[in-house]
Amino acid sequence: MVSPATLHAASPDEAQRIWPAVNAAHLFDSYDGFERFRSEAPWRLQVTVRGEAVLLEEWRSHLDVLAMRGLWCSGERVAPLTDQVIAAAAGQGYGRLLSPLVAEELVPVYERAGFSVHGRVIVLRLDRRAWADDETDPSGEVSLRRALADDLPTLVSLDAECFDEFWRYDSGHLERYLAQDRLVVAEGPEGLIGYTLATVVRGSATLGRLAVKPSARGRGTGEALLREAVSYLMRTGADSVTLCTQEENSASRALYSKVGLTELAGRLVFLVRPVASGGRRSRE
Repeated sequence: MVSPATLHAASPDEAQRIWPAVNAAHLFDSYDGFERFRSEAPWRLQVTVRGEAVLLEEWRSHLDVLAMRGLWCSGERVAPLTDQVIAAAAGQGYGRLLSPLVAEELVPVYERAGFSVHGRVIVLRLDRRAWADDETDPSGEVSLRRALADDLPTLVSLDAECFDEFWRYDSGHLERYLAQDRLVVAEGPEGLIGYTLATVVRGSATLGRLAVKPSARGRGTGEALLREAVSYLMRTGADSVTLCTQEENSASRALYSKVGLTELAGRLVFLVRPVASGGRRSRE
């Protein structure tokens, strides 16, 4: 008999019971999407008999990091449950376990469970009533258009120029975003120089990415991409647009402020815990 405190792969019925919490976190567009995710690799949704749950996913294909997309339990249960997740991560060949994004006040809970702070994230929001839909044209040599499937290899390279290995997307992520969400690219004489990722999940609008090649900055491209994406998201009927950025990213924070986004109080934090097995080697 399974102990009430022991994690195990969720059955379809158990997945249905945890769905309201997953749905409230806006992790999937629909229950069907959630169920496809679970059925492809049932070990990624672990639950206990008492109703606790953790949702797991590889963070990036080029890293040995297993991410907890969600963890639903009381504070005192974080340590014993993540001990069990560490065992699952080791069994799958991962070397590090990544926490969900948690509020600053929860950091001590995760530190007591063996995690250390990896980075802090700022959340910004722009309400519809504060949005001034002013167009900003980039340099005359730069144009904006929807991304195409043929752009994928260039987008992967561009993203790697703009972000370190922890934050940059692999080809699998970008391929899914191309198919499911809205990517707009900025194109100059030298090819693609920037892009945005805009997502809407059940009326919740998010700017998931703003990237401009370092060598192509200073032409107004970032502001043009940002305004185009926010304008699109507002046209979907969303009441507000949110985005996240790293605390140390002062240039982006200044641009977001210029366009009207307001930083919310507090910080969200990623923490990392090593897996004793040492994990697998990078795929790159």
